[in-house]
Amino acid sequence: MVNQIRNRAANPAGWVQRATQGANRDAYSLVFNNGTPVPAANYVIRPYSAAWTDAAIARKAVRFETRLEFGMEGHRFFDLVRWGIAAEMLNKYVASEGNKRVYLKGANFVKGKHEFFPIPQEAIDRSEKDGKPTLAQDPAYK
Repeated sequence: MVNQIRNRAANPAGWVQRATQGANRDAYSLVFNNGTPVPAANYVIRPYSAAWTDAAIARKAVRFETRLEFGMEGHRFFDLVRWGIAAEMLNKYVASEGNKRVYLKGANFVKGKHEFFPIPQEAIDRSEKDGKPTLAQDPAYK
């Protein structure tokens, strides 16, 4: 499966093409070399050739490929939660980026709490049956 992803990514038809900026922010020209599109970066993508003998190495490779394949699609947080490494990875990110971005200073991810969103109070209030709410707030958010 991982090599299928890598083979698909190695297809030059899907690569971002180099462009040069025009007179304004919306104007640009795509770059060609003898009629062939010039890629925006030096893409070197090859299938894995050696068999994985260690489950940890295979897991790391699959997670890396998933990160590349779905980059900018909004899946990363849910992958980290599903794999049970959200607190580790997000706190590592915040520790690094907190020095560069004021709004991240002092932020932290709390395992067991931040994997889920709180139930909106309005939903709890409207869930009444026979005068009693049928929904209860997650204890982590009380």
